[in-house]
Amino acid sequence: MAMFDTAHNRLSYSEQLLPEPGYELDFAVCLTYTLDLEALLGVPVSLGLLEEVSTDAMNNPFYLLEAIRKSSNDIAIFCNAGGIALPAKIQSVYSLLENSVFEVKLPNEANFHPKLWFIKYQNENGDAYIKLLVLSRNLTFDNSIDLCVSLQGEVIKSKRKKNQPLSDMLHFVAAFADKAKQERIRDLADDVLHVKAFDIEHPFEDYEFLPLGIPGHGMNQTKLFDPSYDIFAVSPFLSDDIVRKLSDCPYHKVLVTRKSSVTPLALERFDDVYITKDILNDNEYGIRQDIHAKLYYTTTPDGNYLYIGSANASHNAFYKNIEFLLKLKYKPRCVGFQTFSSDFLPDENCPYEKVEVAPAPESASDQKDAIDQAFKEAVYALDSCKIVASGDTYNVEITVESIKTDFKIKISPLQRPDIAEELKPMAQLCGLLLKELSEFYILTIQNRHIVIKLKTYGIPTERDNAVYKSIIDSKAKFLSYVSFMLSENYETGILDAEESLRLLQESSAGDAGTLLTAGIYEKMLRVLHQNPSRLTVLADVVKRLDSDIVGDEFLTMYHQFELVARRLKK
Repeated sequence: MAMFDTAHNRLSYSEQLLPEPGYELDFAVCLTYTLDLEALLGVPVSLGLLEEVSTDAMNNPFYLLEAIRKSSNDIAIFCNAGGIALPAKIQSVYSLLENSVFEVKLPNEANFHPKLWFIKYQNENGDAYIKLLVLSRNLTFDNSIDLCVSLQGEVIKSKRKKNQPLSDMLHFVAAFADKAKQERIRDLADDVLHVKAFDIEHPFEDYEFLPLGIPGHGMNQTKLFDPSYDIFAVSPFLSDDIVRKLSDCPYHKVLVTRKSSVTPLALERFDDVYITKDILNDNEYGIRQDIHAKLYYTTTPDGNYLYIGSANASHNAFYKNIEFLLKLKYKPRCVGFQTFSSDFLPDENCPYEKVEVAPAPESASDQKDAIDQAFKEAVYALDSCKIVASGDTYNVEITVESIKTDFKIKISPLQRPDIAEELKPMAQLCGLLLKELSEFYILTIQNRHIVIKLKTYGIPTERDNAVYKSIIDSKAKFLSYVSFMLSENYETGILDAEESLRLLQESSAGDAGTLLTAGIYEKMLRVLHQNPSRLTVLADVVKRLDSDIVGDEFLTMYHQFELVARRLKK
């Protein structure tokens, strides 16, 4: 199968995150430019922390709560400041993602642009391996054409200097996390140094990790712009200076880019320029599928190389942003320029077409660019805010540095988009309930929105409990949730919980509650026999809820099982 066959050689993002049989997630770090919180909710399933269920089941609040409860301590997601998309449906559980999501705000308004996963899996014997995913895709639902390389290697006792750039990248992002996650990220950075070797397959024989923009790593280490014979470049965005550097070679020069990025200089400097066919960008289904991959193939006196990662052929990518490239070396006389070109640009079913002249410029986007810049200024003008109690509600006091823009920018809490105030030197959001407090806020300019995470001082420690109570707000829902948590199969557990909840809500007598409690008792017996440690997870939920929701009957039953579980451990 051709490596770049867009019709058949397709990867599932979620499947790339799955562990090998017998292994479980220890810790995972994701680096992405933009982030969709809804996409993030599917990550626990992909990492093997939860069973895969139907789309309807994934929308169940019990399932979402369980997904976050099981994963939040073991995942760290880093994205560019201002890169979080506003969810189509705002849910209270998003507030519980705060200790998993970290924005990276760089000096000089540079962008944090890598797309990487570092995942450590471990088995019950203590054996561990690291999986590294190098992507051009962000953690979103985008449909564009992207690339992914998956590498994995066993963690051993000795260190390998070849992996130092990966460790350096993890140490760099750790500074943007909270203290609890910093320690785990640095442990993972050390584990990466102990990977014996990352597995690579034919036709490659070697690899090199190339961060860009972090201390000690830059454009020169890539050798991408050193003298070469041929260049095949794939980049959705271009800058004239990088176009000149890439095309400064004597033989074949091919570029694949977006229609909107084609310039007279690109046509002049490259022998052939291709763009994504219109049918992929403008189809009856309304799904845009433009090129988003970043790839560079070079033939050089030292061998043939393939670069894959996040860096566009742009000035900012190589001189300003934080980026990451994986450099793969081909085996000698294995893949030449013509072979590579015919693989990426097949004669049949090719998704790209050649252009001879620069397309007419699209409608001016000055307004969009100005709004983007205003958002960026707002993100950099905001540093932190504080919560002030006001009776039974809370106010958010926000201090804002000077913003030089003519646009009116509004800010609102993620959980209360209706409470929006203009971003002024002193802005105040009033009348929030405890469950509505969050470090996520919405910035709005005209009809555009982004989400930011803002350090918020003074959020009461009981806030998380309030979120749990907003979802599990009755004894019926609590019993249904416990039944779901103890289920052998989450899909079935959700259906059972929904049916139990319906019966409890419809029953005026206690018959349904008695039956459900009996069912929970049977499940707890099974769990006690098969995996007693699962009972301990109930303690975390029980302590978050009021006693009238949990009920004395359940507490008495739970304490009996807890006592037996402790004896079994001895």
